[in-house]
Amino acid sequence: MFLVVGATGTLGGSIAKKLLQAGARVRVLVRGSSPARAHGPHTDPEELRQAGAEVVSGDLRDPESLRRAAQGVRVVVSTASGTKRAPPDTTGAVDGEGTANLAAAATEAGVARFVLVSAAGAGEGAPAGLLQDKWRGEEALRASGVPHAILRPARFMGDWIGFLLGAQLAGGGVVELVGDAEKPSSFVDEPDVAEVAARLARDPGSGPAEVHALSAERATYPELVERVARLLGAPLSLRRLPLGAEVTTVAPELAPVITRLATIHAMMPAYDAVDTAVADRYGVRLTGVDDYLRRAFAPQPA
Repeated sequence: MFLVVGATGTLGGSIAKKLLQAGARVRVLVRGSSPARAHGPHTDPEELRQAGAEVVSGDLRDPESLRRAAQGVRVVVSTASGTKRAPPDTTGAVDGEGTANLAAAATEAGVARFVLVSAAGAGEGAPAGLLQDKWRGEEALRASGVPHAILRPARFMGDWIGFLLGAQLAGGGVVELVGDAEKPSSFVDEPDVAEVAARLARDPGSGPAEVHALSAERATYPELVERVARLLGAPLSLRRLPLGAEVTTVAPELAPVITRLATIHAMMPAYDAVDTAVADRYGVRLTGVDDYLRRAFAPQPA
């Protein structure tokens, strides 16, 4: 039995479906209500139920619900994160404390393996916020003694290219970036992360304590804007904003979200490594940035 936590997100839902398609028994942990499911891309719990998953109620902030969910489970997979939620579901509560609660439940249930999707840049010296909270969750899993694999994917192309740039280009030909726009970043496509995570979960030969980086390609945002312009066959303008400024190229209801993403990029330490080793291990061909850009931005035939 596999327990997938975070299965109502797009990444966790994709992993759950891949495990079901492989013939595995899958249990998914679902909260009774979630603002993220109401306002953003998600996986419908009913879709997972119809695909064959056992849907159980629980919450990472409720240790007793996790103990119930972990009973009879051989492998836990967690993609849960507070990055797209509102308080009290902060990254500290979800990625840090919630992962610690889940690791404790896995230990008590005698789980044989735990696959945790963390983030590139997580580490002891990471700045406060998401990456530090991811590190706290990792540390709790290591301390639990449960055999595990930690996957640290780079920035998802869909969020950090498709959404950050696409939302601005939908309003015209100008992209605004906050702070240091020349800082390179590494990217990976979310479906590739799902495939690698599902392979890690199903691999009984993995070591007892593995950490894997996963990134396909590095690029700066000015480079990305130039590549999108070539693809569209139209000039695009890049406007640089100081830290603290608000992006003005999107509708008012989107401006805080886009500004937050652009500011996070400016504030986070540079991470521009390319690491395909774990993908190569399972024969997963990673999507390149140009392949993603064609999928996301290429004009569709009439």
